[in-house]
Amino acid sequence: MKKKIPIGIDDFDKLIRENYYFVDKSLFLKEIIETESSETILLPRPRRFGKSLNMSMMKYFFINKNAEKNRELFKGLLIEKEESVMELQGKYPVIYISFKDVKELNWNKCFEKTKNLIQNVFSDYEYLLKDENLSIVKKRKLEKIILDEANQSEYEESLKLLSELLYDYHGIKPIVLIDEYDQPIIASHLNGYYKEGISFFRNMYSAVLKDNVALKKAVMTGILRVAKESIFSGLNNLWVDSLLNNKINFFGLSENEVKEMINHYEIDYKMKDIKEWYNGYVFGKDLVYNPWSIISFIKSEELRPHWVNTSSNDLIKESLSNISKVDYNKLIDLADQKSINVIIEENISLEMIDNPEVIWNLMLFSGYLTLNNKKELVFPNKEVRNFYTEQFKKLAGYNANTFNSLLNYLIKKDLKNFKGLLGELFLTAVSYYDVGKEEKYYHNLILGFVFGLEDRYIIKSNREYGTGRVDLLLKSKDGILPNYIFEFKVSKKEEELEKDAKKALAQIKEKIYGIELEKPVNIGISFFKKKIKILVEED
Repeated sequence: MKKKIPIGIDDFDKLIRENYYFVDKSLFLKEIIETESSETILLPRPRRFGKSLNMSMMKYFFINKNAEKNRELFKGLLIEKEESVMELQGKYPVIYISFKDVKELNWNKCFEKTKNLIQNVFSDYEYLLKDENLSIVKKRKLEKIILDEANQSEYEESLKLLSELLYDYHGIKPIVLIDEYDQPIIASHLNGYYKEGISFFRNMYSAVLKDNVALKKAVMTGILRVAKESIFSGLNNLWVDSLLNNKINFFGLSENEVKEMINHYEIDYKMKDIKEWYNGYVFGKDLVYNPWSIISFIKSEELRPHWVNTSSNDLIKESLSNISKVDYNKLIDLADQKSINVIIEENISLEMIDNPEVIWNLMLFSGYLTLNNKKELVFPNKEVRNFYTEQFKKLAGYNANTFNSLLNYLIKKDLKNFKGLLGELFLTAVSYYDVGKEEKYYHNLILGFVFGLEDRYIIKSNREYGTGRVDLLLKSKDGILPNYIFEFKVSKKEEELEKDAKKALAQIKEKIYGIELEKPVNIGISFFKKKIKILVEED
């Protein structure tokens, strides 16, 4: 019997009891327990790579409420064979809170939502009010949180207060689990209340994590290590396991795990296609697949973007907007399946989001870029590369229908309309990016136009063909669509445009760029500021 497909299921109890497919990551618990050198562990990974499910699994494992019932969840899993670890099952009070849905547009709404989350956590521990040994002062603080009578500073101290109360009551230090700790900080940056947001969450995290004698262990997840804002200032017991070192390697799916899933659901797709679309993420020394994309693929049986469409991507879009102004050529190189070399910095500063080095690092830790074996940044797979192609259209200010028309003219070999529309789009794009004086600038602009043909064409840019290096070559994948060769020239004067376009066409023939193509269409283009000349010749 096939198990249910677990799209959007990150509650471990529901996943196991309702027969959803589970990739056994239960040895994650052993790793957490054996990381004894640090009281607080931060696990930054891209969204939807299994962070919330692992945190939920941890909650059900450690919590001393319904311990026997929860023990059933781990029957038959790998962790059950670890006797020393299983002895700790159901032994601790657990404070679990997730900020993954705190994405409010202003500080008042953000604070209200955060208060509601904290109140929900406290509601599970109302029994503490009946503790005869509870002091009047602590009892009043507890009541104020539960009854929504506390002020902001009291909410900043709330998680620390609860850890102290649980320690006093049970005589056992609690485990604190904070899922997606950075989501409200990112939202505060995007929506203009960063000062209020960073202040509140810095104070709250510092209170519960720093010098808290009532804390057994804390585990936090998020996307970024937001440290330059001093969120973890003075927190000496913090250990960060980012995707760069990946010592706790229980996020993402291995190739064997993907194969087992595909076989379970009897989906007849080649692994080569799945790998091209959804593999390619490098976590430490491990190459992993995107779990959300694999699960969504199994559900739909369609090889298409899944993960990149699951959120607003606002922070990435803001970053791309800045890239379009300061580092556009690197974006083009990435989309052309090349790598870029930048300084890797784990401590992301949202206040410096317009800094290109920060932008590239943000994209790396958010899962939109990955590292190759040379420690250079590349697109991980086809899904993400397609996302950037779509964003390129928006950044250049094109109407999607107009942009697609340009590509359709090439597909249909309607060269008259192609020339006319390209001239129109070129004028729009140049006005956005500032006119370049070098051929590379124009080359990259045209290259950006044709990325939308990647599914139908093999796109080669600045590659050796014939006896030289062709500027741009489009080779039909099915052998039916027309093949194209582009050569570019930059004119010194407007009156030299036609002469230089002819030189471009002559170079295509002279260097035999079309030697591997059947009946290619040769296109010579010359540029002078906002003016272009396009000449077409068919072999």
